Amino acid sequence: MRLWNKSVLLAISGGLDSMCMLHRFAKLNTYAAYVNHGIRQDAVKDAELIKKKCEEYGVPFYELFIDPKIFGSNFEAVAREARYNLLFELKNKLNADFLATAHHRDDQAETVFLRIARGTGLKGLRGILPERRDGVIRPMLELSKHDLLEYAKKNNIEWREDPTNTSPEHFRNRVRLQILPKMESSTVNSLARIAELSQRVYPKALKILDSYFNPFLVSPAEEVPVVLRHFYLPQGYGELFRMWLGNKGISWEATNEDAKLYEKLQKKGSFKFRLGKVYFERKKEDFSIVTVDL
Repeated sequence: MRLWNKSVLLAISGGLDSMCMLHRFAKLNTYAAYVNHGIRQDAVKDAELIKKKCEEYGVPFYELFIDPKIFGSNFEAVAREARYNLLFELKNKLNADFLATAHHRDDQAETVFLRIARGTGLKGLRGILPERRDGVIRPMLELSKHDLLEYAKKNNIEWREDPTNTSPEHFRNRVRLQILPKMESSTVNSLARIAELSQRVYPKALKILDSYFNPFLVSPAEEVPVVLRHFYLPQGYGELFRMWLGNKGISWEATNEDAKLYEKLQKKGSFKFRLGKVYFERKKEDFSIVTVDL
């Protein structure tokens, strides 16, 4: 209901979930955008379907294009970043309040499963956030794939299937097509429930961490580099310290080198240490952390 007086840019792919979102929110102050990655010849048919429905609903439609030359070995990550960059550019141009994606409850369960498999922490267990600080919202997140199929059937909604979503080449697709369908529905719901609980617990945990670590701060909390004075890290606080730094904009890939850093932090001697793009240095009573470009 809070969207009635807001403008929303809908990210529409042509699939079931996004076409349901387009139908559901068409009467609001909305725009629709389709991002063409330039790798599928039949992508033009996706755009044609979305354009036809936007004309039918009276929703302004925009087709955005990504140069396929930018894609390397990590296609999924590069494509995601390029897609969001284009959508944010359009959102800002339209002066829209929100950018909406059509992630649903099954996507949430899939994301949490993948992150658990990769060894995530509390922050990762939050899964897909209903709303982000940058204005991205997921209004369909509480609906299951079954709910959307029923909605599409009831409202005669057309959609197109992306053939790349059925390729077993990507681990995410194997999870979606082979692993999650074999689980009990209660298990899948539990995965989504983990995300909901983590989203509630995470900010509370950060407040507790702030109460412990903030007294050591010399520089403002949001400033990089972060400087702490007379800082000593108790045994076992390493992951909590990393979680607190992540909220300050300092994060790095977990490696077995972390233990060496935490061991140094439990002593008072000066040292220099680097983990990925994060540089740590202690001189006398000051401990500095900064993200660097390698």
